[in-house]
Amino acid sequence: MRKKGGIYYIGGTDVLPPPLTRDEENAIIARLEDDESARQTLIEHNLRLVVYIAKRFENTGAGLEDLVSIGTIGLIKAINTFRADKNIKLATYASRCIENEILMYIRKHSGAKVEVSIDEPLNTDWDGNELLLSDILGTDEDGIIFEIEQMEEREAIRRAVAALEPREREIIEMRYGMGGHREMTQKEVADCLGISQSYISRLEKKIIARLKSDIEAGF
Repeated sequence: MRKKGGIYYIGGTDVLPPPLTRDEENAIIARLEDDESARQTLIEHNLRLVVYIAKRFENTGAGLEDLVSIGTIGLIKAINTFRADKNIKLATYASRCIENEILMYIRKHSGAKVEVSIDEPLNTDWDGNELLLSDILGTDEDGIIFEIEQMEEREAIRRAVAALEPREREIIEMRYGMGGHREMTQKEVADCLGISQSYISRLEKKIIARLKSDIEAGF
């Protein structure tokens, strides 16, 4: 299967362009509004992400080529609507768009419920580290914040976050790029606050569970 620009979607990941480094990606994103080639470059270098996610849905009975084609539509939508000032990583944003596009397709054509493990190894990154689906899609906590924003419930989450204890609010704002903070990893937050990453992880899970409960209760 071949698409415009000579990019093969099926036939092994070795025929797809490698992922961009963070610096390369940021430089290209900065040219998105004025340079059509920048958009095309981002699409081509994120095709592996489409294949990785599509393969996780092969057990639904849908053909891989169809899943990749549908996922690519999600990728293109993500590139077209991505805004760097929202403090969401492109990979996180694109992954959710790709996954949502595939899920809508599956539900429309089969109504099947699918389960995908976020802890299955996908590949290695450019530093040689094992890459898991959870590294690309983000954790459930990432998904909660993203889904809430997509569902236009930003005011609800702002109120819930504002009601947190100061330290808890600071952790959430740093992790998810809220309150003027840039999005940070757990390690970065831990280093900034002078505490361990494992402690941040435990705190974050408890805080997110409480936020989710408050929001679902109509906080």
